Amino acid sequence: SYGIRQKEAVELAENWLERIGLTDRADDPAGDLPYGAQRRLEIARAMCTKPVLLCLDAPAAGLNPRESLELNTLLRAIRDRDNTSLLLIEHDMTVVMEISDHVVVLDYGVKIADGSPEQVKNDPKVIGAYLGVEDEEVAAVEAEVEGRA
Repeated sequence: SYGIRQKEAVELAENWLERIGLTDRADDPAGDLPYGAQRRLEIARAMCTKPVLLCLDAPAAGLNPRESLELNTLLRAIRDRDNTSLLLIEHDMTVVMEISDHVVVLDYGVKIADGSPEQVKNDPKVIGAYLGVEDEEVAAVEAEVEGRA
């Protein structure tokens, strides 16, 4: 029970169920919930431990656009309202760019970018990795971008 009384644990769980919009499904087995609701429930369960850092591996994987929006809203609230740091491993760049204040991009395990979302999304190496262009093309884009700066 992480050092809290049962009454406090129940209140905490009820609070999180309300925050993720599942109060009316509190007695349903988690496996009966829609996929996006299951993902939000997993995050809420983790938040009941009151973490300082919440690590999430591909939380948006398999979500439809509405579920992805709900996830973004929840993660922003966790970051801002609960003052919890988030470590995301995520392939959905919309989620990454909307939630993060610092982004590190790996390409096959090699760090290719490190900075603000704005810096990273304009980085020629990131563009090349996500668009599948050759190294020579990335070098040409880098030279062009540096020439404009």
